[in-house]
Amino acid sequence: MENLIYYLIGIAVLGLAYALWKTRKVFLQEEGTQKMKDTSSYISSASLTFIKTEYKVLSVFVVLLGVLLFLQSRSVEDSNIFLVVSFIVGATFSALAGYLSIYASSKTHSRTANDAETSISKAFTTAFSSGSAVGIAYITLAVIGLAGLFLSYQLFGIEWGLTTALNGLTGFALGASTVALFDRIIGGVYAQAADEGKALVLKSEEAIPENTLVNPAEIANNAGINVNNVSGAGSDLFESFVAAIIAAMLLAVPFVNADAIQNYFSFGPVLLPLTIMAIGILSSITGNFLVRTVETESFWTSYRFSTYISAAILATASFFIIKYMLPAEWEVSKSIGNSLMITKYQSLGIFWATFIGIGSGVLLGLFTDYFTISGKPVNSVIEKSFKGYSSNILSGLSTGTLSTFAPVLIIAIAIAGSYYFVGFYGVAIAAVGLLANTGIILAINSYSPITKNADSLAKMSALSAETIQTTSELKEIGNRKVLIVKGFTVSAAALTAFALFGAFIQKTGISLFQISDPLIIGAILTGAMIPFVFSAVVINAVGEVANKILNEVNRQFNEIPQLKAALDIYKKYYGDPNVPNEEEQAVLEDAEGKAEYNDLVILSTYNSVRELIIPLAIAIAIPAIVGYFGGAELLAGLLTGLIPVGFILAISQANSGAVWHSAKKEIAKGVVWNGETYGTHSEVYEIATEGDNVGKPLRNVSAPALNILIKLSTIIALIIASGII
Repeated sequence: MENLIYYLIGIAVLGLAYALWKTRKVFLQEEGTQKMKDTSSYISSASLTFIKTEYKVLSVFVVLLGVLLFLQSRSVEDSNIFLVVSFIVGATFSALAGYLSIYASSKTHSRTANDAETSISKAFTTAFSSGSAVGIAYITLAVIGLAGLFLSYQLFGIEWGLTTALNGLTGFALGASTVALFDRIIGGVYAQAADEGKALVLKSEEAIPENTLVNPAEIANNAGINVNNVSGAGSDLFESFVAAIIAAMLLAVPFVNADAIQNYFSFGPVLLPLTIMAIGILSSITGNFLVRTVETESFWTSYRFSTYISAAILATASFFIIKYMLPAEWEVSKSIGNSLMITKYQSLGIFWATFIGIGSGVLLGLFTDYFTISGKPVNSVIEKSFKGYSSNILSGLSTGTLSTFAPVLIIAIAIAGSYYFVGFYGVAIAAVGLLANTGIILAINSYSPITKNADSLAKMSALSAETIQTTSELKEIGNRKVLIVKGFTVSAAALTAFALFGAFIQKTGISLFQISDPLIIGAILTGAMIPFVFSAVVINAVGEVANKILNEVNRQFNEIPQLKAALDIYKKYYGDPNVPNEEEQAVLEDAEGKAEYNDLVILSTYNSVRELIIPLAIAIAIPAIVGYFGGAELLAGLLTGLIPVGFILAISQANSGAVWHSAKKEIAKGVVWNGETYGTHSEVYEIATEGDNVGKPLRNVSAPALNILIKLSTIIALIIASGII
């Protein structure tokens, strides 16, 4: 078993080969007409411009944080330069995954739209293949990074000791968290601001039609769809499974010295979480192969079947892997005062913890689907929409708040059950089990922005009505599943944060802190308050950046002659059933592609970066200040308030936003009320649209950002733990 680490890297390389194979198959597809190619290139260029601009700022922050980590590593006994190296590797791998995923997805939407002219099945295969490649690539890069760093420890740093090496690995999690912070907050603010900015432009210049290249906000919005749903969600889940693996590895340290473990496989408990995640690559690939579709309903049957089969494969494989890597029983002794406490553990208990995590993931998907897509709550919001704006808003808020009970209970039972079997190590293993099938989850999540952009591209390229109908159907498949993914990522973040908190407790040696201590009470209340302040700042940032986008678009309309001429023609025929003559049509066509799309993206990105300063201080500075000046117990109190409140608030916001969106979509299809059918041209649809507008920043910006807050704050606590004991 000494060569296990090489096998894990081999599995990850196999997964990477699968991702490259899928990507190559997609890139062999035709892109369509010249206009489709041009439009696609504008969206692709804008998406990559955002990533490059964001990463320029990120690189500066990584350097500054790397210097602080270097000072930390020099001042703490069980740390060294490996912490800084791991941090840089973690940030690099996460950023690389983000860049490649954006590149792949932005090159796919034109091919998807073109294939939609042939059949829905062919278009789906193209979009889902790209999404599958992106999902698998994220997991493989995480496994390669962590396994490679652990291998370097075995080859070059065995004299450090296992604890020092694993403390160094926490830097990888911090690097991943840093990128996730930028992608989720900057990307989320930019994407939502671009969406609202587009709406503001259409409101201020009512003559401009939707889906025209004359409007630079149109391309900025399509780039935002890529940024938020591909790199944003990807880096979020990348951070989660990296953090869960590292938490489990740290919590495994007490097991390593047990005689039964030493006589079996000394690194078994440490490498087990990484092994389960590697097997997750294979189970996700298998699940992706099982997804087939011709129509929407057959897709859902196919997708559910594939996720269940993937989960079953993972659970079965985990049973045999755990049995292979760990002895049936072992004992761990711990001195408490003058007493010696001996605790017995079983490998079967670790399997049950893994099974609890896998089962929790399935249940979370089912409950989120019920509350936000297919159940009575959506119908309730639709009914309340007929009573007016306030009823729609209140119904969505109450549904989101009520929906928290299911995921909270699932996570609570998962924590209690897994802890019962193997302590905090069991909690971390449950988190790994929950996240091991991330590849198939990210596949459909990445599929969503591809089909959204394909639908926009089909409309901007004036493809046939049948093709646009096909791309719209494909888009609706993605819209439905991406709502479930948002709820899943929040719950995964919570379980990961609790696993990290367990590692922090173990590292600091805190067994119990006095809840009656007024300082501890104050720390808990402060921690509980932080998610609300954080959420408020992030939501407010959207409006600020959206106004900047509107101002920049107006500048371009006034200063770029071709855009100004096109705008005059649109105004001339606004509300007029006549169409522009050939000369005027030529002017409109000449204006397409003349807008400064990338300049708008760069301006919006830098404005989004400015809005990151306060959230950055909240997520990183507050835990560090409390830890260094208040000690480990106060920091534990802060996290005790922050993690559960952040989790519940994020679930509430994500599900409220999702149920408003689902209600709007159902009304758009046509809803019968008192014998009459109401659709997109009805007042009730306008009411539902306002509800969805309220929900967008909640589900797309605030809730995902709260995921990062609870994980990053806990990782910061874990890294500084040795220096505050």
